[in-house]
Amino acid sequence: MTVNWSTWVPAAAAIMPIVIIFALIGVVRHAEGVRRSHSPFNRDFLRPAGFSLQRRLEELQLELALSFGFGLLVPLWFYSMWLSVGNWYPAAASPTLGYIYASAGLSGFLLLLSQTTRNYRGLRVVRAGLDGELATGQELDRLMRHGCWIFHDVPGGRSNIDHVVVGPTGVLAVETKARPRPDRGQGAQDATVEFDGYKLRFPDELQTAYLDQAGQQARWLREWLCGVLGKDVPVQAVLALPGWFVDRRGDGNVSVINPKEAAKLIQGPVVLDRKAQERIAFTLERACRATPPRRRRTATVSPLASRVS
Repeated sequence: MTVNWSTWVPAAAAIMPIVIIFALIGVVRHAEGVRRSHSPFNRDFLRPAGFSLQRRLEELQLELALSFGFGLLVPLWFYSMWLSVGNWYPAAASPTLGYIYASAGLSGFLLLLSQTTRNYRGLRVVRAGLDGELATGQELDRLMRHGCWIFHDVPGGRSNIDHVVVGPTGVLAVETKARPRPDRGQGAQDATVEFDGYKLRFPDELQTAYLDQAGQQARWLREWLCGVLGKDVPVQAVLALPGWFVDRRGDGNVSVINPKEAAKLIQGPVVLDRKAQERIAFTLERACRATPPRRRRTATVSPLASRVS
């Protein structure tokens, strides 16, 4: 059987540039890995506020760029294939093949269009959540002036605890929710949430999911610290709602605040002495120091360099 190699030329011409691009990316990554340079930092960094959301944001940005770019490319790719087949091997350019190329190009375009839309919506949600965690983190960091330890994005079982505050009044597990406010033209009423100790009444919704999540994370943190330290540690669940006025009409197991009210959280009787606070902070720091410096490789560091870093 004689093989007409001219029929394979269009496919090779369309596929080879993509193969070359990915091969070059692999070569560049390999070269970065073997380059004889290393970071001057000899230990991992603490996780900043919104660390997990920052990682997710980077992933979504890459996915959005790829889905958008390939969405534009796929129809043109199949169209160029069709023209190439007609040029190199006219006998093979039948209407049936044209319908196949057109269907494949349209299906690929619609699939990637759907993926692009989904990635864009996810990007908006993650950005809003990241802004909320950054806003809350900046307000909580002010508590360090009062002798508190602040940790962000603490790994907590299946998810993470947005912020943890360690101070004389105990440990605070802070969950942040960046919820958009409705625009009904009612001024302060559109920016006020009522809390009766059991549920949250937003202008457009009545719910308890935020409170349940904050309570679960506080319980997990308490059990984890108890298991690590061998003693019971008081942990208070806190729900932070940046940008909202909180109308508190009752007390509950979860404290609901605007992050600007963070100073109120450390007012109360002393339940942890300085030594206990330091032990808890040391344990949390080990869990949160999980961000390696970029381009770090194993190297022998002199004692002087260790002291400088």
